[in-house]
Amino acid sequence: MAVVRRRTTGTHHRAAETQTNPLSLWVVGGLLLAILSAAVFLNGLSADDGDEAERRQRALEQDVAASSAPTAEQEAESIRVALAAVTDEIGAEFGVTTGATMRAGGGIVHVGELQEARALSSVKVPVSIAAVQKSLRDGRPVEDLVPDIDRAITVSDNDAALRLWQTLGDDDEADAAELGAVLGQGGDPTDTTVDWSRDDYEGFGDIVWTLDHQAIFANQMACVLGSGQVLDAMGRLSDEHRTGLGQLEGARVKGGWGDTADGSFILREFGLVGPVGAQVPVAVAVIPEDGQEETARAAVSEMARRIAPLVDEASANGGAAECQVG
Repeated sequence: MAVVRRRTTGTHHRAAETQTNPLSLWVVGGLLLAILSAAVFLNGLSADDGDEAERRQRALEQDVAASSAPTAEQEAESIRVALAAVTDEIGAEFGVTTGATMRAGGGIVHVGELQEARALSSVKVPVSIAAVQKSLRDGRPVEDLVPDIDRAITVSDNDAALRLWQTLGDDDEADAAELGAVLGQGGDPTDTTVDWSRDDYEGFGDIVWTLDHQAIFANQMACVLGSGQVLDAMGRLSDEHRTGLGQLEGARVKGGWGDTADGSFILREFGLVGPVGAQVPVAVAVIPEDGQEETARAAVSEMARRIAPLVDEASANGGAAECQVG
């Protein structure tokens, strides 16, 4: 809104403007000092609130990490060594940086350099679940969401996922809160807020989701309200998207691919793999040195094949998901 200023004319008004009252200057100065002090105080409160929120988030993540540590270290170590051998081989053979997390020994084990990255399309899983929960609370037919859930998961349709995201609230912050609540129900402490005003903000796929947190969420996902339709779709991926973990028996998985913060190409997948009653949470990611999607997909496909024998071993040694898909 433009500020409209009145023009003044005449020698009498200009003369009046040149007269200075010392008392007025003191009053004005005092008011300015009070305003400045209040602004500094409020900024300090805002900074303190931000620091406190960060401290709470870090404490929550530390608590979850501690509670997700294996309780049977020997069994977990066996899987960790075997999984590390697989990722090391894949890295050398395909020229990729790797990361993998799997449940074993009553907790989760992680190997490789990759851990923290943008969620990309993998976040369409909890977004879809959040949309179902919101529809249930609002008394709207969940059936209306099924076409978009199927397309968002089975063929990773971005428009369908965006429609689901927009059902969650009136703005990105409200939508992120709904998403964070769903992840929390699965024991995942991921902070779903991002800087929505960033010039390079590309959507809710910018949310950072670690491999460990994906495996933690997959572990309890089947117990989260509204996950049934989504897990069903995760088991019906299109042929194009079934080349990685989707090849494995009983796979209920979803991938995400695109650029990292520094512009490197990344492919990541997570979900449940293995037969009913023995499904194991798994999350993997690769960054190819040549930057090619074909290289990444070939690497993840081979990684999945070599992980397959570990799934049965992990399942029999404290790696089976606490919540199984029936």
